[in-house]
Amino acid sequence: MSQKRLSTMERAVVGVLALAVVVGGLYFARQSGTNPEVYRNDFNVYYHAARELIGGGDPYQHSLGDWTPYIYPPLLAELIVPLALLPLPVAAYIWFLINATSIVAAAWMSARLANGNKEPYSPTTAWRAVLTGCAVVLVLRFVLDSLNLGQVNGVVAALAVAHVYLYARNRRALSAIALVVAVSIKLTPALLLLYHIAKLRLKFAIGCAALLVAVTALSFMPFGPRATDTFQTFWSRTVKNEQGYDFAYSGNQSLRGAIARLAGQPNESTPSREDESHRPGDAATLLISIVVLAMAVFAAVRSRSELAAAAPFFCCLVLLSPLSWKAHYVILILPAAHLLFNAKTSGKARNLIAVTLGAAFVLFNLTSPHVIGLAAAEWSDVHSLIFVGALLIFIVCAASTQLAERS
Repeated sequence: MSQKRLSTMERAVVGVLALAVVVGGLYFARQSGTNPEVYRNDFNVYYHAARELIGGGDPYQHSLGDWTPYIYPPLLAELIVPLALLPLPVAAYIWFLINATSIVAAAWMSARLANGNKEPYSPTTAWRAVLTGCAVVLVLRFVLDSLNLGQVNGVVAALAVAHVYLYARNRRALSAIALVVAVSIKLTPALLLLYHIAKLRLKFAIGCAALLVAVTALSFMPFGPRATDTFQTFWSRTVKNEQGYDFAYSGNQSLRGAIARLAGQPNESTPSREDESHRPGDAATLLISIVVLAMAVFAAVRSRSELAAAAPFFCCLVLLSPLSWKAHYVILILPAAHLLFNAKTSGKARNLIAVTLGAAFVLFNLTSPHVIGLAAAEWSDVHSLIFVGALLIFIVCAASTQLAERS
């Protein structure tokens, strides 16, 4: 197939996908409703927080409801102030386009990392496109949930992947900026600092940490004399969980949630256990988290590929966060691309990767209430099946270097 014909096919595929995104946005934007004072999905929360900033307040003082507060650092609300100047339906549509584009970009950059960053229209372009599509399909349920709920997961995933992608292309300053913005929106990508420490990139990690401190300070600076109190509100609400989220709730598919449910800490437990289920961490979670991080560090040290080294840490972003809703699992696009690319290798590694990807697809997508019904989906969540799927991906990603050597 000639390069010219391949280029025409690519443009046609991109055109069809772009049209689908533009039309699909009309549906997803409607999920935010038309009344900015009524909660319909998470974008309403971000939009409301940005409007509070425009009015001279801060994102934490007034919420749409008791259980729908703004829980992120202020940077996200500050960045979408331009959207808050628009009518809610228009802002929600633009927000959908930003997230949809971010998800595609995250998958495409992951495929580029896997495929060696070849030039456009190279003989490997078609394979890269297939890799991109398959990575999205593996986490398709979470992509749709994130878009439907108007969440920021797609943007965070794109920034985290861009951080690794830009570092691999020796664009260190842009890489650091991408990581700092990701952490300033959602705290969990800060784990990638440990990834760089494991690779002995100490100066880069310190530089990223210093930049993060500066950006955080700047994001609270607009609140003037109230900045310290505003930071304390954020810290108490989000990090210490004084908002009161029950980590044993079945929708929380993190390690913390799985352990809380195994320990018998659901809503109907005794008052003392209810207190335990509201704590962001416990001894068992901490111990297992250390083991998981040790495995990720070992894999990063052993891996020569940037993608292979980073993949286990991307799994950790959802596994080790105290609170991981299912839609957060969009971040697994990068580990999915890593395993999909290595599935074309020979030997036992290929078979194990194929089984893992198949099991993960079933656990991720076929446990949706739209597929198996609400009761069965709730049973799946109570038994942490989404968490199990991510754990399988993590284990195979962490072991991929050893498997490749033995195959």
